[in-house]
Amino acid sequence: MKLDLKYLGSSGMVGSALSFQPNLARPKVFFDQRLKNPLRFREAMSALHDVVIGDFRFKKRDKAVYEAWKTEQTRQEDDLRASIIDVEKRREIEKLQGEAPPANLQQDFQQMHHVYWTARRQWATELMRNDPEMFRALVPCDPVVTVAPDTVFFECFAKDESSYGCLFVDRDAFEGTTASGLGTTNVDYSIALYEHFQTLRTYRETRLLVDPTGFEVKVESAGTYREEKIDLPPSWLKGFGQLSAAMALPSREVELSVDAVYSLLAHLKRNREKAGPRSIEFQLTPGKAPSMVLQPWGVRVESHGLPYVGEKPETIKVWGRRRLGVLARLLPIAEKFTVQLLGSGLPSIWTAHLGDMRFVLGLSGWTTNDWTSGGNLELLSGAFVADLRASARILEHLKKQHLSSFDELSRLVEVSRPALIGSLHHLSQQGQVIFDFAAKQYRFREVMPVALSESVLGPPSPELAAGIDTYKRGGVTLERREVLPKARQLLIAQVKPEGARVGSRCEAVFDADGGFSKATCSCDHFRQFRLKKGPCRHLIALKLFENAEILSTDSAKKELLH
Repeated sequence: MKLDLKYLGSSGMVGSALSFQPNLARPKVFFDQRLKNPLRFREAMSALHDVVIGDFRFKKRDKAVYEAWKTEQTRQEDDLRASIIDVEKRREIEKLQGEAPPANLQQDFQQMHHVYWTARRQWATELMRNDPEMFRALVPCDPVVTVAPDTVFFECFAKDESSYGCLFVDRDAFEGTTASGLGTTNVDYSIALYEHFQTLRTYRETRLLVDPTGFEVKVESAGTYREEKIDLPPSWLKGFGQLSAAMALPSREVELSVDAVYSLLAHLKRNREKAGPRSIEFQLTPGKAPSMVLQPWGVRVESHGLPYVGEKPETIKVWGRRRLGVLARLLPIAEKFTVQLLGSGLPSIWTAHLGDMRFVLGLSGWTTNDWTSGGNLELLSGAFVADLRASARILEHLKKQHLSSFDELSRLVEVSRPALIGSLHHLSQQGQVIFDFAAKQYRFREVMPVALSESVLGPPSPELAAGIDTYKRGGVTLERREVLPKARQLLIAQVKPEGARVGSRCEAVFDADGGFSKATCSCDHFRQFRLKKGPCRHLIALKLFENAEILSTDSAKKELLH
């Protein structure tokens, strides 16, 4: 998808103001207030920077001898080139002495500027098509900033697309009053801006400025005006939607004390595992503070936070723990940490509470599994069928109010709980809505100027499509239904997709929110992946069968058949 980026200059320090240049191609968004605690903001934004540059994919070792030879060859070539250029420069200066600049200098510059950007766009398109990983490394996507009535928050994605970072800065973190333009835009971000962050001090006044002047001048005639058009990779866009959707799914909430997270990071920093398993085991017992076991060492880390309030004892494992290193800079300023666990091998959301700021770190199931491939969250949510009318009303309401709780939205649209969850998940996948765990509110946030459609994000997962098709064709034969305590239900059925010679036997326990509390299936997909890559087509069909009552409205039927 092509994205127009138009900036009036570059972000940086302007006097005592930390100025972010917004994307002029989007609706105007501006903000200008003084930070109460620049040091806290510096550390939080530095952690966000660590997320942006994070790339934990496996890399082959470089050959030192070859690299040394190549460096020496490059040095010799540079020396030779510099000596030749120096001689030619002196010759040209002698020729031009006393001569006026060419009359068509500006025209020639504009022509060559056009040639450069045309070639750059062609190069970016070719690189994205043939080497997406290199494209993602060399053509990073600028962070997204949203100015809301009660907060300003920045969002970004890592290079390897396995980590997501979001920094919420509440309005209480600022002093003074000023006008602001609410909305979402891209901001210019660079390594130089990160270096400016490191200069922030408590004894210096610092203002956070999303520059409003860029919308009040004729920017096309400004000397610092920059325009870029880049092709955003679908995985980047889909990742934002999937992450927002993950926040809307039912999960277990765990509170960790700062000392527990410190012990976790300190052990990982001092030790390097030589064999698996390489997981963090969350051992959750109702009424007791959670504990973590670091494998393969078997080291137990006890938390001194609030006790776990779940229904039953559980052990949940998460992988890709090295990515948690970005939280190290937040330890001195953090009050506590909360973790949202979707299940073993599934994504986890870590929130650092920093007083009037909150840092959210979203991690995919494991390091090499990004949000858009193996751990495809639409498989877990595919059973929640969206109500199109409810989705439209929710979006219209959030555009006006900017944030709202689940209960408020439930009273607004008056649909069943599964249908409301499906509608919120649908809006999240389109990049229109994000869930704030700390505030327990859904927020309006457009990651792009338009909703992300299937033409941009690509078709749904084959397992999800096959599960929907199996349900529509009546391939689910229910054998047993049993009501369990705490509004849970047990379903046992035979599920036979079209073309299959034999069906698969499925057993699933659904919680009060309609999510999978426990499930088994006799198919190869489930035996190989369990629920780590989402439910198989048979379990999806069973879930749709269990939620059949919400298909009574024409809008829900239309959404399912779409």
